[in-house]
Amino acid sequence: MYITQMRIQNYRNFKDLSMTFHPLANYLVGENDIGKSSFLRLVSFVTRARNVDEIEYDDPRQPIRIDLEVQLLEGKKEHFADTPDDHRQTIRVRLEMRVSDIVPRLYDLDTGEALPLETIRRLRYVSYSALSQEDAQVRPQVYRALERWLAQWEASHCGPIPQEERQYIQHEVNVGTFDSSYYECIFYLSRILCRSNRHRADNLKFISLAALRVITQIYQMAHSLAVPLEHNIIVDKDGHRYLPLIISIDEPEIHLHPYMQRSILEYYQQLLHNEDAQFCALLKDLFGLDGLRGQLFVVTHSTDSLIDDYRNIVRLYRNPRGQVRAACGSSFHVKREIEKHLIMHFPEVKEALYARSVILVEGETEFGCFQLFGQKVGVPFDYYGICLINARGESSIAKIKKLLEYFQLPVVALYDADVKEAHAKEKGVYFTQGICFEQDLAQTMLLKGKRQALDRIIDSACGSTGRTSADMIKRACHKLQLDPQDYPPGPLYKAKAHNGAPLWVPYFAWLYSNKGVILGRLIGQSLERQEVPPAFTRVIKEAGRLATV
Repeated sequence: MYITQMRIQNYRNFKDLSMTFHPLANYLVGENDIGKSSFLRLVSFVTRARNVDEIEYDDPRQPIRIDLEVQLLEGKKEHFADTPDDHRQTIRVRLEMRVSDIVPRLYDLDTGEALPLETIRRLRYVSYSALSQEDAQVRPQVYRALERWLAQWEASHCGPIPQEERQYIQHEVNVGTFDSSYYECIFYLSRILCRSNRHRADNLKFISLAALRVITQIYQMAHSLAVPLEHNIIVDKDGHRYLPLIISIDEPEIHLHPYMQRSILEYYQQLLHNEDAQFCALLKDLFGLDGLRGQLFVVTHSTDSLIDDYRNIVRLYRNPRGQVRAACGSSFHVKREIEKHLIMHFPEVKEALYARSVILVEGETEFGCFQLFGQKVGVPFDYYGICLINARGESSIAKIKKLLEYFQLPVVALYDADVKEAHAKEKGVYFTQGICFEQDLAQTMLLKGKRQALDRIIDSACGSTGRTSADMIKRACHKLQLDPQDYPPGPLYKAKAHNGAPLWVPYFAWLYSNKGVILGRLIGQSLERQEVPPAFTRVIKEAGRLATV
């Protein structure tokens, strides 16, 4: 079971917001205070079929409306345990709340027929936030009951407990703030799930804690009289019983280093997709369940937490009128060949999802100097929220730009002028004045009378006196369509303009053959504001303008 689509009207920042979701995992990103955590809170209210506080209404005089499309069952031979004759695979419903209502009203979107709230309560929701203490809200009696169950299960499956591990768990009990049964449960789960090989490591504490949170919630569901567990259980054609769960995690980056962030999120997905055989066996023995069917929602400000697939991303942004909108990766429709490139380049552009505008450059030297250029021209990238991306070649710029524009990100791309004919009609595209970045740099520095400064940059990059070789000259002249005989190789400080051969060519030859991030940083640190080539200044200022729109 999973939510496929949702439309939200009149809830907090969401005047009218439509979203499409991936069936397995969805990562919500966007600027601060745009409504990511508010969305998770709304899902909690929806799945419990409860009204929200008046302060949650954008306009209290109007109702909040939430339109949902939910995939209930995977086939016509499946059913819920309490309704064996109902095989509906999908439902489209509207949950409507008014300030004066004690509980919301539920309607069938296709027929307008009023539906019982139990229909929406088939969705069971489990939330976790690093900023709140969900674990502390669980009664100690629950952990004690689970401790007894887990102790029996562990004794019959795992054998005797080594003394060193027993001493460690006693230490946790002594210094912890929860009931001792809480720590005992984590300890037993670490052994049951075969993770006690490093019993003092983070993986025991956090991976086992993830499993405990899920088991604790299922235990409470199984003992709840408000919504019987049978109301939620799906039975397939072979009689296997599955509990559908929606799990949300708000800001996993708090208290967790990057590896653990990814490990925890991956483990939650393993639990929801029944990829941990021991955990499934535990569910079978404790609750009579053959597994879970789940959908994961993650709110994060950390690129370390993000999955490397654009299809799992939901980016919230504001349109020109200030209204919140969503760009949902699962709804993008692209050709298979383009999709391959989008997935391949996505790890490079994850940081851009949090940006207010993006600059795309072709190579490493530009990447090394542009952020420093931004400081020189009065557009500091971090302050403006500008993300700089090295596309690693002209051919990748268009693909990365397309992906970013799918997510409604303002993009400025700088191409070398030698490809101007192929890209001149594209939106948000700029070109170097000369044939490429290195020509612009060499010409601008010499035109400004900064030859000695350019020599110092090159000498610093070389670690000795900069000089051109015959191969450098040949390669540069081939690019510029010049005769290499007019430019003898040698030390750059001795190079002279003669017989109509411009002085910038040997400097271009060296720069063109020695591209790199380190060189770029030296250039960025060394140039003054008036020495930054005009083409680069235009790109940076346009990115700054887009970031403030």
